[in-house]
Amino acid sequence: MSSGQYNYYDPEYDSERTAGNELLILISDELFSFAILRTDTKKVLVWGENYSHFELADPKDLKHILSANYDEVKVAVQSTTFTLIPKDLYNQNDLANYSKFLMIEPTDYIFVNELDASNYIVFSVKEGLIKILKRYIDLKNVFFAAKPLIMAINFVKPLSQNLYAHLEENLLHLVYFRNDQLGFYNVFEFNNADELMYYVLLVSNELNLNLEETSVILSGKVTFADQKIHRVNDMLANVYFNQNQIVTLPQGFLSHQILMLAGLTLCGSLVED
Repeated sequence: MSSGQYNYYDPEYDSERTAGNELLILISDELFSFAILRTDTKKVLVWGENYSHFELADPKDLKHILSANYDEVKVAVQSTTFTLIPKDLYNQNDLANYSKFLMIEPTDYIFVNELDASNYIVFSVKEGLIKILKRYIDLKNVFFAAKPLIMAINFVKPLSQNLYAHLEENLLHLVYFRNDQLGFYNVFEFNNADELMYYVLLVSNELNLNLEETSVILSGKVTFADQKIHRVNDMLANVYFNQNQIVTLPQGFLSHQILMLAGLTLCGSLVED
């Protein structure tokens, strides 16, 4: 059984009349979340979280949603198996060599994504997940999760004194911009508040950031009532939620909680092997 739940379900949504709607899906190792938007207004019609992959493979609770026809379907996949290649060094013919930097199985699919203006990212997706996704989308619409995140952060000009921290499940994405260019990106697995704090401080030190002047900008599955955030807030002077408004949410919902999903609306097709 799926443990998923709807965060929001607008009575305007009709699974039999989905023209003008787009479906966005964010996938982690075991769970996925999704949102359905009006394509023209970016109004969120449905938003659900914490559904298992079994629900994608054999829809029951979401059958009426996943079997509907949408103007577009986009998927972001969270993966810790990736490598960044500067555009100046990237050669499409060297993809097999780039994949040697990844811990992959022979059956894994290798994708290439233009991450930002200066970098490509090469990442892998498990064959089993690809077989499921092929039922719903063209594989050119499968994105590395940092792509929509970085585009969502860039939606409003990022500041050099900000370290952006996005939390999904047990993954911490850290993003830093310097002089309007991506200066750092990595993703870390953590199990508790101390580990989360360790990675924030580690990256801050590696980037030579002044913690008295640096703001940590939070997004993802996080609230200030979360114990993990108490730990960060206790040790750092400036901790805030990301306020970038990518989509239109009903009153009472916070934009930072849907930021990575919302960033998919800003993504174009990737290069796929």
